[in-house]
Amino acid sequence: MGSEMKTGFAAWHYPHRSVIENIDFFSGKGFESISFSGHCILDTLKNAGDETAKHIRRSGLVLTLHYTLPSSADPEAEAEFREGIRGFGNWQQKHGLVENLTFDVPDSVRGDIAKYVDFALDEVPDCRIGLEDYGLTEAELEQLARYENNARFGHLIDIGHLFIRLRGKRQNGATLFRHSGFEGETADKPDAATFLAAFKSKTFPVWEIHLHNNDGVDDTHLFLEDGAADIAQVAKAIRDFGFGGIVTIESAPGYRFPSYGKEADDGILRTLAYWKKVWRETD
Repeated sequence: MGSEMKTGFAAWHYPHRSVIENIDFFSGKGFESISFSGHCILDTLKNAGDETAKHIRRSGLVLTLHYTLPSSADPEAEAEFREGIRGFGNWQQKHGLVENLTFDVPDSVRGDIAKYVDFALDEVPDCRIGLEDYGLTEAELEQLARYENNARFGHLIDIGHLFIRLRGKRQNGATLFRHSGFEGETADKPDAATFLAAFKSKTFPVWEIHLHNNDGVDDTHLFLEDGAADIAQVAKAIRDFGFGGIVTIESAPGYRFPSYGKEADDGILRTLAYWKKVWRETD
């Protein structure tokens, strides 16, 4: 992909500080990028947009935003989505700091994504747009074909979700956890070659990777050193893939395991150090 990979983290899992306080706190802690949930940052961009931009620039961190397509196709949900996208677009047009704008895709709208993706591409300029856990079925791939010549469109790969899919042990529930033959065969202990094959199956560039761990069945968003996925094998696959985008550590203290405040801060800094060590050792 040509550019140098950057490592960041999902700041929305650290709600004991404000958006701006998180930018300042984590600046200089060894991260190169920071990601915010669109839902948690939207009011800040509206009410303190210039101040947020100032702190981002001063921190030197690359900014990515992670949002979701509408939870349903009803008019109220669609209107809320469009209002949010317009908010991001207005801020981006003024400050131009968003590198990636990526989206979760709820099951309820997986069959008709184009009107939402097209709206985001039109409203939020000069950033890359990516879908997480999408293109997992033939019908989804057919929907993506319309973006074949769009240089701004691509994928977000979530390693925790991919690990569950590759193991193939959770076939019920949301589509994003069911095994997809497009990503390769099932493997109880996916190795670097298994992860790499899944990466290579993607039909568009991969802009961002969400990195967290779990037991291979439940999406617990553990710190990297705490789950069943072999992070060294993941790192090797990412390196062999030639990834030059952003790896966002999406470990989520307090989400499915108890960890709050200083303990959560210490945990993300510990797992960053672990990731950097693992990454060095793959070289």
